[in-house]
Amino acid sequence: MSAASFSALGVYPALAPSGSSSARFTPHQFRYNGRVALTLLPSLGVLAGYGGTAVAAALALGLMSTYILDALRYKEGAFTAAWLTMGAAQVAMIFSQLLLRSEAPVGLTLLIFLLNALTLFLAGLWASVQFRFVQLQYPGVVIAFERMLIAGCLPVAAAVQTWGMVAGVGMSAAAFFLAALLCGLYYLFARPLPSSFHLGTRQKTAVGGAKAKAHTLQDSTDGFAAFCLVTCLPVGVYLATHWAVIFQWVHLWSLLLLASGPLVFVTSLQDGLWWLGSGRAVTALRRLLLLASLAVFLAALEERVVFHSFNQYIRLTAPWNYVAVTACMYGVAALVLLHVGGSLGEELEGLLVGPLLMLSAAVGALAGGLPMWMLPAPLLAASGLAMFYDTRALRDYLLFVVGSLATGGWFLWHHFWFLDIELDGMHLRVLCALVLAAMLPAALLPGLLYSDSPKAAVSGMLLVQAALVAVLEEHLYCGNHEEVTFNVHSMYPPWLIMATSALGLGLARHLHAGAVIGDAAGWALQCVYAAKLAMLVLPEARLTVPLLGLLLAASPPLLLRGGGISRDHPGRDRPRRLRSWQGLGLAAAVLTAVAAARFAVFDIARFALDRRPSEALMAGLLLLVAALGCLPLVQRYYPHSQPAKRALLLATALAALLILLRPPLPIRGGAECPRLPMGLCPRLWDKEHVPEHELDDVSVWGDGLRRRTHWPLWAMVGAAFLGLSAVTQPSGGAGSALARGAQAAGAAYLMAAYLALEFFPGLPLVQIAILVGTLLAALFLVLLQLPVPGGAALMPLLGAMWAGGLPLALLAQAASALPELPEAAARLLPDSTRELDEERRDAIRAAILAVYAAQSLLLAFALKLRVAAALAGHRGPRPAAPALAAALGLDDGSLHKAASFLGQCMPTYVQAPGVGRPALKGAAGAALQRLSQDGLGWVPTCCNLAALLCFGMCMALNVQVTGGSPAAILLLSPLLLLLAQDPLLLRWLEDRRRYLPPLAAVTAYLAGGALWQLAGEASSMGLSSSWVLSYLGRNLGCLAAALPPQLLLLGWLWSSRGQPPVLRLLALAPLSLLALWAADLDEIKISAGVSLGAVTLQLFSAQQGQTQGRALI
Repeated sequence: MSAASFSALGVYPALAPSGSSSARFTPHQFRYNGRVALTLLPSLGVLAGYGGTAVAAALALGLMSTYILDALRYKEGAFTAAWLTMGAAQVAMIFSQLLLRSEAPVGLTLLIFLLNALTLFLAGLWASVQFRFVQLQYPGVVIAFERMLIAGCLPVAAAVQTWGMVAGVGMSAAAFFLAALLCGLYYLFARPLPSSFHLGTRQKTAVGGAKAKAHTLQDSTDGFAAFCLVTCLPVGVYLATHWAVIFQWVHLWSLLLLASGPLVFVTSLQDGLWWLGSGRAVTALRRLLLLASLAVFLAALEERVVFHSFNQYIRLTAPWNYVAVTACMYGVAALVLLHVGGSLGEELEGLLVGPLLMLSAAVGALAGGLPMWMLPAPLLAASGLAMFYDTRALRDYLLFVVGSLATGGWFLWHHFWFLDIELDGMHLRVLCALVLAAMLPAALLPGLLYSDSPKAAVSGMLLVQAALVAVLEEHLYCGNHEEVTFNVHSMYPPWLIMATSALGLGLARHLHAGAVIGDAAGWALQCVYAAKLAMLVLPEARLTVPLLGLLLAASPPLLLRGGGISRDHPGRDRPRRLRSWQGLGLAAAVLTAVAAARFAVFDIARFALDRRPSEALMAGLLLLVAALGCLPLVQRYYPHSQPAKRALLLATALAALLILLRPPLPIRGGAECPRLPMGLCPRLWDKEHVPEHELDDVSVWGDGLRRRTHWPLWAMVGAAFLGLSAVTQPSGGAGSALARGAQAAGAAYLMAAYLALEFFPGLPLVQIAILVGTLLAALFLVLLQLPVPGGAALMPLLGAMWAGGLPLALLAQAASALPELPEAAARLLPDSTRELDEERRDAIRAAILAVYAAQSLLLAFALKLRVAAALAGHRGPRPAAPALAAALGLDDGSLHKAASFLGQCMPTYVQAPGVGRPALKGAAGAALQRLSQDGLGWVPTCCNLAALLCFGMCMALNVQVTGGSPAAILLLSPLLLLLAQDPLLLRWLEDRRRYLPPLAAVTAYLAGGALWQLAGEASSMGLSSSWVLSYLGRNLGCLAAALPPQLLLLGWLWSSRGQPPVLRLLALAPLSLLALWAADLDEIKISAGVSLGAVTLQLFSAQQGQTQGRALI
């Protein structure tokens, strides 16, 4: 659809010439990646945790494939892979949890399905707006995608992440976490946001000097809906979860707290109520709502938090305790409001600030039980703060610091210093000293910020405070405090960790953006506060320090601006190139951090798997973490370096191969100390972190019947790695072609070796046959994709040799003696040697058929692609002497001589099938002519032979493995879509008849299977019984009722003329339903289901034809 059509529909403003409008569509990077990542990535994590291994594997493999395709510059393929990933994750969720394992009610199951679908849909939208070709070709769609993404993140993320919070913290506290989450989401997505793609070349103003109209992504309806969601949903959740006890005072105060807290947050934002418009009335309404909600919030906070949770620290008796706390809280709140609103002039400042602060401090100190000899400390703090508010002098602020530390020190000494207990190996007095030490930078920092102190002092205080807070929280939250808490409550609440981390991250980013602290300090602070959150994932693993090391090593390209941006040209940011030693140093730092964090990776893997991870899995995970750690370095400093991208891609692929295949390592990972001088102990693992070794299981349990260590998996790992390396090998020069050819040959040999050694151990003749056949198939594919002179004449010979390897492999299997079984087999199956040998031979025969079926499928698919390209009017690559042949010293003439000799050895009917018969007509004839010009006139016939061979072997495997399951034909019949029209076998298979072979196969197989089964039962039971006659008659009648719709569809597909017989189909549909209900055989039931699908398809086609006819008229 064109831009003009989308403009007419109102999707986005029409594209105007430059200079006529400041709001035009311009392809640009999506602005809100950070916001969307903070929203969708945790949501995807929640869904992966609920869906289990299937959903997590679908997301991991799909995203990895998308990244690989994007790194190889296959943008369309990466776009398709991203959406296929979301679809695969949805299907995995349906079949792994919702249908097979879910015991929830139907309504809840449908809600989970909807949430999962919406989250994956938003993730797909997020991926789509990143592609520049989508922005260029479909601008209106991109605008719509952006709007849907911004509008959908708030409600969907709130629902999914609240689901995760309920699983983590319980239902009773979920409403409070939901309120905090909704406030954050409102700040990120509900305020007016300009579009990423409405950009002008320069800042413009409207007529008369007014500000130009901003093209925001949200309208007033979106803002009002978000406001209602933020203010009402937490209250509704709390009511639903506490309805039985809602009239208790503690729950009523909780409701008021949840109702007023989000309203305070929204109205405190300058543009929080932007959807109401602008003007004095709106400003007055916002202030009125802020005052009213703040009054209610403070009252609820006082009752629900102060008196409910900290009443033991308030020494005044009622009602003076309420009076004192209320006066203190409302006095401080009044000062804050007056300061923020700018209402404190010089006259009011002297009249209100000092007295109110002194009064609030004195009343609060009395409520807290401070003795009279300590009362000067809070008064000194209040007077110092009042003087600093007037003078902005640091010496006055130091009075506030001294008074605050004295008051806090007395509180710790009076309530905790006398306790002789240890918390996580640290005495309580040491913890009190650390708390007091953490109070010093917390109290001193505001004065340093407002007194224009040096950056170094502010940065140092912030770093010291962040380190002390991290140490304290780790000891209080991650330790085992059962002796103190008796598992009644947690020593340190998890929400406080999230609150301090969010506050620290926000403060660090704000100060760094305002140039109050330097780049290095801002980077380190963000790393510390982000690493603190890791203790919530797995407290007992102590992940803060390892994750901090990883963040410090991997995040400099993201957070340090000075080294990555060149500002030689104003207004344009250009990545600055690093020196080689700097890039290597950053990569080495990442590797060192990963090595130091190996125990943390082990603990996370053990927690996720609920068992010890294997050695190969750990190696893959560490390599994957290292690759992810180097990803910011490559994207920031080497965005156009193909070697860097290739190295990162190969490392990620190798990690994925090790994780998925898990090949056994030959030696056990060392957890023992080597004998080195000076007590050095460079161990890979310790006694608590030892990965599983597969040979350990074999040594304990024995080999059993078929248990092996699967060491040939290393051949598959090598084959996949070499194949990907060959695909990503940069082209140019004889050396590059030689390297690519060597890697491709190595990949083919390793894959052949894997198939031979893994599935046919102890059978050398079969191994040789499989090895040679696989190599022939690989050479055939290489010559088909990268033709050389004379290769077209050689490929039929290679195909014939490959096909001849199948009977040779079967003969070798029949002639070879079975390898001896391990000793454990005699203990497991002592009396069934003969039956066991027959089962082993059947298994080997099935493995041979499976290998050849997979290879024939690959060959048929490659040949079908060549036929499809010829039908589209494209010719394949022209044969030429490749650079590889030149590097080997061969010339073009030698290749042509060898090809002509081999071509003379091939019969004419093989090189040009269908010679002497009428030529094909239409597009198929033109495609065959194009193929014949390249010497590939045999390709359609060979494609059909390979597809039929694959289908036949799959059917044989179905009979041997499942006994001929009728449902298998529904999965195998699509293989016949690989058939193509050729001059020898399927001259009638025109493009409009391409769906006829699969349907014919389904109909014939199900009908033949049903008749065969009925005949077998009739011959075994005889026809004398009336029950047998009734059984046969009923099933034959059901079969006869199920077949007509399929036959009608086959006839319509053959002729492809006119409209389907609607009345006849409507009459036959009830018969198919009757057959589905009354039939006893699965073949007939499936056939009836296929008939219903055929009726639906034909009716839909008839309706579509009528719609097109009316549109034409």
